[in-house]
Amino acid sequence: MPNMPSSEGEFVRLTDLQAPKTDAQAPFVFTAHLLPSDQPEWLLMLVAALTNATNGIVVSANIEGRPIVYCNPAFERLTGYTLSEIVGHNCRFLQGEGTDPEAIHQMRTAFDAGAAIDLVVLNYKKGGTPFWNALNIGPIHNAEGTLTHFIGVQTDVTERIDLQQQMEHRAFTDVLTGLPNRAQFMLELERELARIDRQGHVALGFVDLDGFKSINDRYGHQAGDELLVQVAARLTGVVRGSDLVARLAGDEFVLLLRQTESRDVLELLGPRILAAFQSPFVLDADTVTMHASLGLVQHVAGESTAALLERADHCMYAAKHQGKNTLVTG
Repeated sequence: MPNMPSSEGEFVRLTDLQAPKTDAQAPFVFTAHLLPSDQPEWLLMLVAALTNATNGIVVSANIEGRPIVYCNPAFERLTGYTLSEIVGHNCRFLQGEGTDPEAIHQMRTAFDAGAAIDLVVLNYKKGGTPFWNALNIGPIHNAEGTLTHFIGVQTDVTERIDLQQQMEHRAFTDVLTGLPNRAQFMLELERELARIDRQGHVALGFVDLDGFKSINDRYGHQAGDELLVQVAARLTGVVRGSDLVARLAGDEFVLLLRQTESRDVLELLGPRILAAFQSPFVLDADTVTMHASLGLVQHVAGESTAALLERADHCMYAAKHQGKNTLVTG
């Protein structure tokens, strides 16, 4: 709205809310336009705006402990805490075991620097219910340019984050077995090999079932799917907690074996992996025997993900040519 003259004078900005410009901070300009006669009412107007805002808003004093000196009703509704439980306390009461330490560090750094920050962090309501909190935190300076307070605007974005995580899970998870799929496995392998200090300490296993097509032909694809689910569970059960099992496609599985400083680890894990197939699999009322061929290779410095995967694949096919139900290392 343009500044229009009136019988009471020109419209003016609320210069009382402006802090002088400094090297570190530009002045804050309140963008509403009021008549000079309206200026005594500006505080009431701002209080009403804060009270009726749908986002949680808190103001913390820039003193030791940075206690909250104001919160609006939306913040009470958002967190489940009452005004008496909020005012005088630091906002850290919203943090819990799932709150990202890096996010906490970023907030503390911003506070110490008197800087604004935007981030999304996992917080907890009263009673322990987690929620994803989009935080917009900004510094407030007085007329002399001194940092006196911080204002925090908080929004519950749990539904958005949950939907995003569900979409990511579907994009990187094998629907049938629940294992990571090819896309997720390749990302994990890329990350592992990017850690220069760990190169040479990673191994890759390539598992292919022997005669899986006969299961589908004899019992049907539903039974074949059930067999793949059981294979996934057995492979996950024989590797170590630091390792990763993924399904590439069909009846092909891959194992990312971390912390394999020597081939002794391969000689230990290889037989354990094959042993997972020694017990019969139960499909409905019938039991079937299913073995696998395994190629197991250790990464060498400078080797790409594609080259490592190809070597493991070649070793797996060598195991099949040697009569199946066996292991070939490389």
